[in-house]
Formats: sequence, structure tokens, C-alpha cells
Amino acid sequence: MRDLSIVLWKEVKEMLRDKKTLLMVILTPIVTLPFMGVVLVYLPAVQEVVIAVIDEDLSEASIGNFSVSSQSIALFLRDYLTHFGFLTTSEETEVAQVILKIPVGFVANLTSYEHQASVILVKRLGSPRVDQAVAYVELLLNHISRIVSEAKVYNLGKLANLTVKTEAVLNPIALRTVALTPAGRPAEAGEELRLYLSRMLAVSLAFVTTPAASYIADSLVGEKERKTLEKLLSTPISRTSFILGKSLAASLVGLVGGASSVVGAVLLYLAPTVVHSANVAKYVSPEVLVVLFCSSYTSILVSLSISLPIVLRSPSIRAASISSASVIGIASVTYLASLFVNLDELRVPMSILLAIPYASLASAVIRTSLGELLRAVAYLTYSLVFSIVLILASTKLLDPEKMVISRV
Repeated sequence: MRDLSIVLWKEVKEMLRDKKTLLMVILTPIVTLPFMGVVLVYLPAVQEVVIAVIDEDLSEASIGNFSVSSQSIALFLRDYLTHFGFLTTSEETEVAQVILKIPVGFVANLTSYEHQASVILVKRLGSPRVDQAVAYVELLLNHISRIVSEAKVYNLGKLANLTVKTEAVLNPIALRTVALTPAGRPAEAGEELRLYLSRMLAVSLAFVTTPAASYIADSLVGEKERKTLEKLLSTPISRTSFILGKSLAASLVGLVGGASSVVGAVLLYLAPTVVHSANVAKYVSPEVLVVLFCSSYTSILVSLSISLPIVLRSPSIRAASISSASVIGIASVTYLASLFVNLDELRVPMSILLAIPYASLASAVIRTSLGELLRAVAYLTYSLVFSIVLILASTKLLDPEKMVISRV
């Protein structure tokens, strides 16, 4: 125990001297998470997209007492698209990324009972904001189509001397969607948003894995490059205490990273409030923050435990760093995948991915947001046990003689 405390104290002192690394551990989640929130919420809204609504028809007709004109439709489209934050024009220009043409004969076909009216929509590829503009155009056109359809149904009923309910004709099947949580209870308002934000938090775990994996590579192989390894290994300190002391010191980075992740998560929830006055901070859950902290710390332990066997067998700090980077890459891909799919709901054989501790940690954060705290604790426990077992097993891999004589 005394050997372990000596190594741990030495490593902590060296860690405190490296203020730049500690600062990066602290600032990375705090800066990155709110920046992600601003990027996802604010930047798409400020990108300018020009939509040209061109009226080539310039005509007017009626359905019974209901009047339709191409000019009023074009004006309606331009007004609403401007309200949604897009720039609109009535002329075709080179800067227009979306062009909507109302062709000649549009109103005649629109008010006809025999023909279908059509418009021409042109878009330039390359921007999600353009795709969003096209979606708004299609939504508005569907709204106009619905109004005209209701007028036609009403007029037909009047001509046939029938009482017609337009909904019964146009929408004979009414769909009522009820959202349920995995536990089967009705989902409360905002739970989908909470789940989406928790997925972002799961992805953010990738930000805290890098420092620890890099630290353990420098801490072990770096001893050799700094010409201190031989002196350290010549002391009575056991190799178990040597490895565990360095691992515990590196895991302290996890405590700092976990706390920073919680602060970054709070700022992530506040970002839409500051930028768009959208109050999503009310959806922050204390349980999610606690599990996020535990997952951040455990994620670093996992990275340590996986990197340790590789680093102990690496001849140089460059080789150790490359090996550690591979581990970080696996973690990043796993966390990114959690943004699109529930990793713990995959079927065999893909369900084997859950054996990767990173997948379990991401699932722990997501399951907590869904109210499945016990399941989240199980995932955390698995990852923690995995890390401890692998770290203890790695103590048997240290070969002092090989580390000393291997090339730098």
C-alpha cells in the first residue's frame, strides 16, 4: 500500500505541473458542448437561402364562391417563407438556391375537376439549409392544396344538394399518435427533446477519453524517454504498485473530466435558451447529470484499461500514442453511433457491440433520460468491472527488463 501511495503521489505532482493538459481536460467539454448546441441551433438559422417564387401564370379563377389567383398564391408563399427566415424574390436570379415556378395554366388546372395542377421546384444541392427551405415550400404547397380540396368538396356537395363534411372525404382515417416510454407510460411533453439532448451528451463522452489515453502513454513510455525509468524500476516498488499508481493517477483526470462534462452539459441545455429563447433547460435531469459524470469517469477508466496492455508492450512513446489513438477512435465511433441508434436494442449478432464498454456507457446516459435508472446502473457497473479486471490483468504484463532495453 505504501508503494502504491508513493507512485500515486509522484504522478499527481507531475500531473499538477502539467497545467496545460489539465486545462484542456477542464475546458474541452465546457467549450465543446455549448458550442455544439449553438452550432446545431443557431448556425442553420443564419445561413442565407434565397427562394425565387416566380408567377408565370398571372391568372384567376373560382370554385363556386371561392376565388383563386396565382398572384395571391405567390404572395402567400413569399410572405410565409420570409417569416421562416428565408430571403425571397419574384424573379429568377443566379443567387437563388431554390426556384419555384408557377407555370401558365396552373390556376385553370387547380380549379378544374378533371386535371391536376403542377409546379416546378428547382434546388441547388450542397446545403442542409436548402433542404430545409424545400421542406417548407412543400409544406406550404400542401396547405394550399388542402384549402383548394376543401373548396372543391364543399362545392360538389352543394351541387349534389348533400351535406358533406370535408374531413370525412379528404381524411377518412384519423391518426392519433400516442408516445410511450420504454416502461410503457405515456411520454410527457418534452421527453423527445430530452432524449435527443441525452444522445448528444452520450456523444460528448468522446471528448473526455483522449486525455487519459494520452496521459498513460506518456506516463509509462515517457519515463523511458525522460531517462527516469531505470531509476524508478530499481526501487523496491512492486510492478503492481507501479502500474496501479500510474493508472489511479491517470484516472484522476476522469474526475476532472467528469465534472467538466456536467458543466458542459448544463451549458448545452442553456445554449438554445440564450440563442433562440427556447427554454430547454427545464428538461435537464439531475439523474442524467449524475450518470453523465459517472460515465465520463468510467469512460476514462475504460480507455486506460484498454490502452494499458498495448502501451506496456510499446517500444516508444510514438508507438504507444498511435495505439492509444486507435482506442480513442473506437470510442469515438461508438459514441457517434449512439446518436443514431439505441445500441442496446440491436439484435444478434449486432448486439455483441454492447460488450464494448463504450456502447454500455452511451446506453447508460440514454436509458437514464428514459427513466430506466436501474438499467443505466447495470451498464455502468459492467463497464467499471471490465476496466478494473483489465487493469489488474495488465499488471502481469509489465516486463521491466524489456521496457528498459527496448528502443525509444
